[in-house]
Amino acid sequence: MSDYPDCRCKDFEKCLRILNLILDNEASHDEESFFYDHIEKCMICFGHYNLECQIRQLLKTKVIKEPVPSTLFSEIKSKIVG
Repeated sequence: MSDYPDCRCKDFEKCLRILNLILDNEASHDEESFFYDHIEKCMICFGHYNLECQIRQLLKTKVIKEPVPSTLFSEIKSKIVG
């Protein structure tokens, strides 16, 4: 049973899995081909693709990459090591 009961796409869960692989640059060529062919015909999956892309783009504009202070790094490392 799907976690998305209102979804009328029979391949939705497969597409969602592949979408995450694509966005993480981990999808195979066959997976990418299937996905891009599918979203040309399925507006439900295209909508999720578009939403995920917009969310990731927004996050890229809001997240600031800063170096970790050495004291914080040492403190975390000591807690992990014990």
